[in-house]
Amino acid sequence: MKRKFLQMPRKASAGFSTFLAGVISITAGVALAASAEGASPAGNVAAITTKPVSFEMLDDYNKGQDLNEVALDFQLMNELGIDTMRCSFGWDDYEPTRGVYDFTWLKQFVALANQYGIKLRPYIGYTAPWAGRRGTDGVYWNDPPEALPEWYNFVYHLAAALRPYPNVLSYEIYNEENDSFWWEGSRFTYRKTLAQAALAIRAANPDAQVILGGMVFPDFDWLSALVDYGLAKSYDITPFHAYPETFEDPTVEQYLDVQYHDYFVPLNNKAGGHKPIWINEMGYATTAGITKHQQADWYVRAVSTFLADPNIQGLGFFEIRDVPITDPVLGQDAEYHLGLVRSDRTKKLAFSTVQMLMGLLNHGKLTIADQQAQVSVISGQAGELYSHLFKRPDGTQILFVYDKTSTPTVSVALEIAGSKAYKYNYDGSFAAYPAFDGTTLPAITLTPGTAAIFRIDR
Repeated sequence: MKRKFLQMPRKASAGFSTFLAGVISITAGVALAASAEGASPAGNVAAITTKPVSFEMLDDYNKGQDLNEVALDFQLMNELGIDTMRCSFGWDDYEPTRGVYDFTWLKQFVALANQYGIKLRPYIGYTAPWAGRRGTDGVYWNDPPEALPEWYNFVYHLAAALRPYPNVLSYEIYNEENDSFWWEGSRFTYRKTLAQAALAIRAANPDAQVILGGMVFPDFDWLSALVDYGLAKSYDITPFHAYPETFEDPTVEQYLDVQYHDYFVPLNNKAGGHKPIWINEMGYATTAGITKHQQADWYVRAVSTFLADPNIQGLGFFEIRDVPITDPVLGQDAEYHLGLVRSDRTKKLAFSTVQMLMGLLNHGKLTIADQQAQVSVISGQAGELYSHLFKRPDGTQILFVYDKTSTPTVSVALEIAGSKAYKYNYDGSFAAYPAFDGTTLPAITLTPGTAAIFRIDR
């Protein structure tokens, strides 16, 4: 069974956020921590920006898998309020022998997704055993195509076969190709592979988007090797992946670092044609010692932190369901525990948390309004204090406030007044916040490991 292997080294960096502090009042979106020398804000406060936002759920299915089981996962997506799935379409599954295409099960899968109102954004990967340029690691599925015309033919026939299904929105070209575990080829061979795939997709289905393979991290060097050779015209979306605190050392708050802000984003937005940036794969595993509450808290911090970046327009959550412990995976123990539900589909707390986040944030567009919320510490001391404010198209404001290391009591003054405020719990329950006076949320007691989440109605 194909599964993600995610335990791959990322480039080291100092991290975008540095914590200084000893302050009792901060501007929203800025983290501060104790320092004997006084206070200084860390990171950048995002300008007020309105952007499109989208969300997708991830899982992988092999050809021939029981569609009744797949339907149960689609039902869970409906419950979550996420209507887009990222999954793999393997070359090895659908052209097992040169020139013999087998799309029967795949068409049934796509039609089933459509019955549940689910759109698909598959990535094409897993090179067929007969088709690759042999590498040195003894496996075939990460080999680059040996003959580009055969690769073009497969992609063309795949996109043509699925053109009658409008819920297939795009095709992503391989996955984590900037890591040799997933792509045992060079940047040069990936450039050729991407270009041929784009030509094939646009010839077979001009309405389908082409997505650059999701990179293991926001890799400036890899992106530069594409756009410097004119490949920006071959894709429509620039994605990368994020697994801080499970497979990577940086925390959620440090993940979008100097390489991302000072190099990756400017390159994408200039030479790269200002393509939308997505984190189309992110997750947190409930391995031994990790509680279900910690996974839920990770999702709250990750979603609010990544959406607060003005360039990131899409988030993809890996994955729907834990892998049964009896199934083989490519990777380590964490691979079995990334689901929002267990392998028997009993729900973890994070399922309810993501469901709640979708209800609050999945409204097509969001305005990042961190500057319009002023957080003040009224008792205790701030440690690593963060806040993010978003405005929905209907005028509703969504506020996140948390401190990772300390237990201050804070108040939040809003620039835009509201009529009522509601405080949310990780299980999705909520209640009115009666102390709200229209502009100020007073007396918010913070505890490490749990964010305060508010909805402020117009």
